[in-house]
Amino acid sequence: MLSIQEHATTEEASIDLLDFILQPSNWLAAIRRETDPAIWPGQNTLYQRRVGPLRICAVVEISTGLEVSLHIAFRAPGLTPVKAADHLESFLKQRLPLTPNSEWQVEVDERRWIHFSRRYAASHLTA
Repeated sequence: MLSIQEHATTEEASIDLLDFILQPSNWLAAIRRETDPAIWPGQNTLYQRRVGPLRICAVVEISTGLEVSLHIAFRAPGLTPVKAADHLESFLKQRLPLTPNSEWQVEVDERRWIHFSRRYAASHLTA
């Protein structure tokens, strides 16, 4: 059974989880998803938090083309994309407030996780 850190509010979970995932040493390379799935957020509880029945998973991912993306996902019984968007706003309010016309990709997977993704860095990294 997974042991996920619990918090009283989404804002409290945000402070803890965003402090962790926004440190470049905790960013994950997309290529490692296939070679080492145990480090990936869905399997690694370091990248997850819980607020009551709501589970939150977040990661900063570096693609093979060195593009940096922020991924945040929510899962709870009866959760809809609209309600998940409200959780996203609450989760990001302190650190990365949503702005009008900010574009997020939204996806619901087969396990009923609602994923939000967007570019984190303005342009790709240069090695």
